[in-house]
Amino acid sequence: MLLELTELVCQRCRALGFMGHVVSVGCMGADYDRPTGFSRQMKMEDPSNITMQVYRWASKLLAEHWDGKPIRRVGISVTQLTPDNEYQMSLFDTGRERQMALERTTDALKNKYGNSIVVRAVSMTAAGQALDRSAKIGGHYK
Repeated sequence: MLLELTELVCQRCRALGFMGHVVSVGCMGADYDRPTGFSRQMKMEDPSNITMQVYRWASKLLAEHWDGKPIRRVGISVTQLTPDNEYQMSLFDTGRERQMALERTTDALKNKYGNSIVVRAVSMTAAGQALDRSAKIGGHYK
């Protein structure tokens, strides 16, 4: 679920032409009688709107702060936004341009044919919700 949410957040950032420096993850426990959960953020090394880069940081936050109890709500966001056409190039990060082009291509396909045209393999598991959510308006039944 975290990967699917990260993909949606990054897709929105790319559509608006932004990258984020800070990734935030928040969870709320499923037990209403004894509320648990957390909300944490971490600054990434470089600003990004590439799904797998943001996901790595988000999953690190989740692994560090989740207590292992059932979760009823999870959220992810990126902040400290900068324009996506201005970024520091690195000698060691040779695949960034290729990843950005791939993300833009999948975004174009999703915009033209709908979000269910290209899904990640994890969305095909029992925990995946991307296909179900793509049949709804704003995540809700029509």
